[in-house]
Amino acid sequence: MKVSIKKDFLIREVAGEKVLIGSGEQVNFSKMMILNETAAFIVGILQEKAGAVSSEEIARELAGQFEVSFEEALKDTEKLLRTLAGAGVLNIISE
Repeated sequence: MKVSIKKDFLIREVAGEKVLIGSGEQVNFSKMMILNETAAFIVGILQEKAGAVSSEEIARELAGQFEVSFEEALKDTEKLLRTLAGAGVLNIISE
């Protein structure tokens, strides 16, 4: 699966929690997402990369950063990417 993050989504710290929110005209405060450390790491990767990023590439970086196998990282990455796509944060480029 390849995905790209839609523009204008930012991670901000609010009351000690990492929160993903859209900036600009599409701000909808009822749609804020609280991110755990792993989810914030994945969104950070998506924000750093230009264009589409594969779930495998993200999983490799996740496995390198955290003590988790590539297989587990890939499973968790793809689950989070589908959740973010369903919330309108990501575009799925291919499966």
